[in-house]
Order: sequence, then C-alpha cells, then structure tokens
Amino acid sequence: MSGLLQRWRKSEQGQSVVEFAVVLPVLILLFTVPIDFFRYINTRTLLCSAASESISQISYSSVQNNTLGADAMQLMQKTYGDRVDVGRVKISADSGSVEKKDYTYYVYSSDKANAGTDDYWSQFDQRPSSYQCVDVRLQFSYDLTPVTIWGSLFFGDTFSVKTPIYTRSVYAGGYTP
Repeated sequence: MSGLLQRWRKSEQGQSVVEFAVVLPVLILLFTVPIDFFRYINTRTLLCSAASESISQISYSSVQNNTLGADAMQLMQKTYGDRVDVGRVKISADSGSVEKKDYTYYVYSSDKANAGTDDYWSQFDQRPSSYQCVDVRLQFSYDLTPVTIWGSLFFGDTFSVKTPIYTRSVYAGGYTP
C-alpha cells in the first residue's frame, strides 16, 4: 500500500488537468472581453462611413422638401443595409437657413498678358461673385446589446454608438457675377 501511495505522489498525470482548470477561466476572460469592444468599434466605423457618404450626397431638394433624414436613411439602406440593421439606426438631421456667401474669382485677361511683367497673378482680373448655400448637419446613432457577460457588466443592457456631427454647405443657387 505504501508503494502505491509513493507512486501516486510522484505521478504528474493529474497536474496538467489541474493547471488547465486554473487557466481556463483566465482564457475565457481574455477571449470574451474584446468581443463587445470590437462590435462597438466596428459599428462606429460603419456608421461614420455611412454618415459621411450620406452627407456628401445630400442635395438642396432634400432641404427644401424637409426629407434630410429619410434621404440619408435611404442612402444608408442602399449602401450599408447588408452590414447594419437599418431599422435600429436613428438619424438626427437638420439644416440652417439660406446664407449668401461672397467670394472673388479670377479670370485670365489676355490684355494683361502682353504687359510684359513677370508677375503671374497680374494677368488675371478679380471679379466679385456670390452664391447661396445651406449648412446641413447629420448624426447617426445605434443602440447595441452586449453579447457577453462582461459587456453587460461594463456597458449595461444596451450602449449607444454615435457618430460625430457631420456638417456640409449645400449649394442653394444664386451665382451672381
């Protein structure tokens, strides 16, 4: 009997099972913690791309018809509908009033070209002009539900992913030379 006990104490067959049992919770923690963080980053990247694309394609007719949000949602559905649940996307869109923007443009003048000067810019005439534009603001948000217990502990039942507020001046007409 004492020989059997000595052989059992010297045997290392059960050691690997005990080590695995000790290390397993740490491995599970290391592999599951980044899942919700990755989902947040991925969703934010998709929303930022969609918001940027949407605001670049907005036209003045969307402002006039008061369909900024619907048009942005339609563009998102068309472009990102297979990667994001579009029904859960919230869009905040608004526009300012029509503003007049003054600027100066330069026109090449053949009369000044023969003046013989070395100054390149002296060959151009300055002409004042203006146009009208509207500032448009757009922001997307999306509510995510954590899929791991760690995500629930850190973020709660849901967490919101928001894009920055994108702005753009939309041409409204009125070029005047």
